[in-house]
Order: sequence, then structure tokens, then C-alpha cells
Amino acid sequence: MALLGVLLVSLVVAGPASAESPSAAPGPLPPVPAFHLRASDGYKLSVLAATDRKTGMSRVLVIVGNRNSTVLYSTNAVVTDTSIEADLGAVGRIDVDFVPSGKPRTEGPACGGKPVTFAGGRWEGVIDFEGENGYSEAHAESVRDEAKPFLDILCGATAWSIGSGPGALLTAKRRGRTSVEFEAMKNGPARRARFSASITEKRGSLAINRSVVVVARPSAFEFDIPAGTATVDPPAPFSGRAEYLRGRGGSSIWRGGLYVDFPGRPNVALTGAGRHTSLERAFMSPARTFGSS
Repeated sequence: MALLGVLLVSLVVAGPASAESPSAAPGPLPPVPAFHLRASDGYKLSVLAATDRKTGMSRVLVIVGNRNSTVLYSTNAVVTDTSIEADLGAVGRIDVDFVPSGKPRTEGPACGGKPVTFAGGRWEGVIDFEGENGYSEAHAESVRDEAKPFLDILCGATAWSIGSGPGALLTAKRRGRTSVEFEAMKNGPARRARFSASITEKRGSLAINRSVVVVARPSAFEFDIPAGTATVDPPAPFSGRAEYLRGRGGSSIWRGGLYVDFPGRPNVALTGAGRHTSLERAFMSPARTFGSS
């Protein structure tokens, strides 16, 4: 998710020249290096490209998501003001050039904040995506450049106040070449529970992050902070249940049979040995949106 933040900052701060910027060099506006299209089985595919001005290295981020699940693919790419070329290995390929419409557009996030102005037009060429295990696919030869859906992502940020409040945050993490993380969140004993899980992996030069988020009834996450105990019983795409027991000296027990089906990677275990677990007082609130006044 950190990469998404970097690319969004690039889009808002260092991306297409803004009509509001007096320091912008005169001449045609570049296109925004982003576009979106419908994918199969209820998913949407979004592409965002960016170049690090210090290193000159370019990357492409492909986001395939629906209401509760998201997969982020990231890889090195060849990116210019008017072209994007990226090899996604077994899941696809992007090789497009920009065709301007001659009509600039300005878009900003729905929650307010700094807009970007860019050359309107279409990205044309090859856009092919085939999700692992057939969870979704998308194919196109022409799509409109569009910044707003990426900018709107900035509106959904949240922040946790750790160590205070009537709620709780339970985490279970396993680090390594393939990292897996599970979180159960609740703003109070009678509040609804929020469950999330993610898995990060590498396939050659392709980095993949899969995540799911669901909201459930209060009884799906029960906790007792003073006693150091918690139980979780989340709904699909999770299955099974787990129990947390805080031991002495900072140790803890995380037991049960809890699994999750990620898009393209089903039945991933969230319990078992080698995981760092914790249970803390916490309260979740909306975070300040980047770029807002």
C-alpha cells in the first residue's frame, strides 16, 4: 500500500502541470498517466504510471478491485509523457500510446483538495489482464485518461489512535518473502467489527499485494483488554475462527483454524506458528485527506 501512496503523491504533486501553477513551463499539458476499465466478475481494473524524477526509474501499478477485495500489481515499466509499457508476466501486458483529444480536463477528489489539470484524450494500444485462477480478466484497445478515481482513494483514509479509547485492534502478522497480515478492529464492544487481511508476494520483478476487508456483527469479534483475550469469527471470504490469549512476558497464543480466500489465491492460513500477535486498546477515526485545506 505504501507504493500506492507514493504514486498518488506523484500524481497530485509532481504529475501533470496544473493551470494554477505559475511556474509551469508553457506548452501543451501532458496527459494524466492513469486509466480505468471494467473487468469481468464485478471487478474494475485501474492503471497508474509514474516516474521518479530523482532516479529516472518508472513503475506501473495495476489495481484490480471490487467492493471488498483488491489486488495491486506493481512492476518496472517504460513510461514517457505519451506512452506506457509494462510486462506483467503471466497476468498480462500494457503497451499503450496517448492520442490527445485537444480538450484539457481538470479533476479533483470528491472530498475536496487539490485538482489536477491534464490533456484530455485516450490511451490506445494493448491492455491485457488475466487474473490468477481466473478470478477476473480485462482486455481493451482504447481507454480514456482519467485521474478522479485515483484521487478519490485519498478520501477513504482512516487513522488509529492506539493505546486509548473503548475499542480494540487485534493483529497477527507473519513476515518473510511472502508476508501475511490479519487485523480485527472495533470501536467499542457493541460496535460492528471490521476484519481485514493482506498478503504480499514477489514473482520475479512483479510485486503483488492482495487484500480483503469485511464488516460484520459485533459478536464476530469479542475482546477483553484487561484479561488479554479475544475471539474472532469473521464472515466470508474468511472461514473458521481463532482465539488470542496474552501470556506472560509479552508472549501470546494465537490458535484455531482461520483462513481467507484472496482473489487469485484461496485458502490462505491466518493462524499457526511464526506469527507476531498483539491486542491493544484503539479507536479508528477518519484521517485528514492528503491535499485538503
